Amino acid sequence: MKNMCKFASPTFLFRDICHSQLGHIMQRLAGIGFDGLELYGMFGLDSNAILGFCKESKLEITCDHIHYEEFSQDTVNVITRRTALGANYLTIDNIPSHLLPGTRSFPKAIAEIERISRVCKGHGVQLLYHNHGYDLMTKVNDVPMLDIILDSTDPELLKFQPDLGWIALGGGDPSRYLDKYASRCPIIHLKDYFAAAPVLLESPFPLGNNRGGQKYNFFEFRPSGYGIMNYPALMPKILACNPQWITTDHDLSYERDTYEDMKMGLDYTKYLVSLHFVRE
Repeated sequence: MKNMCKFASPTFLFRDICHSQLGHIMQRLAGIGFDGLELYGMFGLDSNAILGFCKESKLEITCDHIHYEEFSQDTVNVITRRTALGANYLTIDNIPSHLLPGTRSFPKAIAEIERISRVCKGHGVQLLYHNHGYDLMTKVNDVPMLDIILDSTDPELLKFQPDLGWIALGGGDPSRYLDKYASRCPIIHLKDYFAAAPVLLESPFPLGNNRGGQKYNFFEFRPSGYGIMNYPALMPKILACNPQWITTDHDLSYERDTYEDMKMGLDYTKYLVSLHFVRE
């Protein structure tokens, strides 16, 4: 069996400097060994500028993360700016609170997501949903919001970009989600972290740019494979999803060198994946 997946880096780690240094960042990540890059918006840059950085670095743009309201209000422009970069996927998240599961307007949100997806498909793009911790922590009749959103949508219209670290931080079981949505996961995030005891965390934003401290059981982000996520046990299920991309992911390096963190996570992930494939 051949390994057909490729490896991407997020830009969220570099979010404060991407507007002025994206080309340099992409060159460094390509040198480390990444195949692609996930955008976190376009950092005030136009498509031509980013496409130039892609050609120079030979990195592919795998996807971009778009908030629900922006996607809804400017659907075609949002899509065409990214298809100009060669992106085959776009993710949608941050559904407004008045449209979430459990509200009367939730069916409206599902209809809008499916409308957006049909427009995406018309432009050759697949729409994905990206989870955070709050998608697991918020429940309706004891069912996580994440399950409700995915189970309420046509699986051909909305695929899933599971962030396995955020699933765990939301109190969920990454293994269960990989099993349940195995046919819907073309991109999988291998976020990793340390905590001295179980911790629940909605997103990175409550912590700012800090570690969690005693309140959050000394939580900190770590490179993929260097935290408490059991990726050796999860890898068979990750690969059973037949992902096109694996994103080695954590949200903050603190005082550590971010590029060294990314190299550590990528090298570990490539090694772990290679154990499941015959080398030619």
